[in-house]
Amino acid sequence: MTPQDDLLLALGRLEGKVDALISAQRTQDNTLNHHDKRIRTLENSRSLMLGAAAVIGALSSQLFELLGINNG
Repeated sequence: MTPQDDLLLALGRLEGKVDALISAQRTQDNTLNHHDKRIRTLENSRSLMLGAAAVIGALSSQLFELLGINNG
């Protein structure tokens, strides 16, 4: 093998490794985007439930006060 052949072989190996790294990075990006969507959905659902609980609590309090139901 000539030095030029060795250089071309090393360059080919390097290109293969770079391609593998790019592929792995693309997979990580896809996974991160998927997790971001799932977390955003969970956060929105939690906010909705907490808001609904606050409204129900306020309405219940007003209803109990209107009906004259006493806690103590």
